Amino acid sequence: MATITFYTPTKLIVGEGTVSKVGEEAALLGKRALIVTGGSSAKKSGLLDKVLADLKAHGVEAAVFAGVPPNPRSSTVDEGAKAAAEYKADLIIGLGGGSAMDAAKAIRLSYSSGRPVWEFYLGADSRGIAPKAALLLVCTMAATGSEFNNGAVVTNWETHEKRFIAAPVYYPSTSIVDPALTLSMPVKQLAKGGVDIFLHVMENYVTHLEGAPLADGIREAIMKVVVEWLPLSVKDPSNIEARTNLSWASTLACSQTITLGGGLGFRPIHLIEHPVSGYFDASHGDGLSALLPAWLRQSMGVRGERIARLGNNVFGVKKDPVGAVEKWLDSVGMKLSLKQLGVTEDKIGVMAQAALDTSRGLLAKDPIHNNVESIA
Repeated sequence: MATITFYTPTKLIVGEGTVSKVGEEAALLGKRALIVTGGSSAKKSGLLDKVLADLKAHGVEAAVFAGVPPNPRSSTVDEGAKAAAEYKADLIIGLGGGSAMDAAKAIRLSYSSGRPVWEFYLGADSRGIAPKAALLLVCTMAATGSEFNNGAVVTNWETHEKRFIAAPVYYPSTSIVDPALTLSMPVKQLAKGGVDIFLHVMENYVTHLEGAPLADGIREAIMKVVVEWLPLSVKDPSNIEARTNLSWASTLACSQTITLGGGLGFRPIHLIEHPVSGYFDASHGDGLSALLPAWLRQSMGVRGERIARLGNNVFGVKKDPVGAVEKWLDSVGMKLSLKQLGVTEDKIGVMAQAALDTSRGLLAKDPIHNNVESIA
């Protein structure tokens, strides 16, 4: 069994109403904050103004870097790093879903290193880089789990490459997860995020061939929460209990928590999906949904026992586990095809090669390997 090292320097605050702690927590980390956020949703909902007011009340000055796209681009990150430098920020606050949080992480890396962020996604060593600013994440969507890990995905739109790396400076100093903030999410975004949560665990579970009793139990518990509570959230978007359970699942699913007990595995569907987003700017959750059933069927020959275990222990079915997954996707409006996402046949070969070129570990001789893609 592989050796597991569990480490996180992140202070995690989870609970309804915890967004009220932003100013208090920020004041412990810095005095000049750059808030990194996406489109206009935080402004329209009043969240951005609320955060700005709370920061001011606690003596923290703030500037806003807005407009981070759903698939954060390296050019946007470099612009954000320039803004952080000009503002002399000693704190970066990522306010939003996975894109805003990943962008905030990447801005911290570029700002601290003084280098274009894409250099690190091509292999430059991020170890030893001293952070120039603390990092506070305020999560508004249950999906990526970026608030509790040291990974981030960035896209180079010029080359259509979407890559993942883990970096020491990507660990948030503090993360606030307030399930009430997710109530403003459109139902479609909620469903996309739920699929992402599920796959963060399911891929590791299926590819971890030998399994491990405790690790399997942890992963099955997280998956069952998503399978049960996502349909309830879609049906009743105001259900705060459902949102709270999904927020917990999201935070744990993409963290080292799922390796406790000796579990590793890897995430091939995530790695294969990156070119789908990189070439067609598809939503990550949509791309995962379109790939999931086909990948499961293709994997039956080499992972049939694990997939059957998934069906039995998570979905409660003795036969046709893939059918159970498809039925669940359909129940939350996420049974999709690549064609529906605008993917054209002439790009299939190009995307397949891009998946191999941009995803370390996809063809590893021993897929149960302990590298950054195993858990992030």
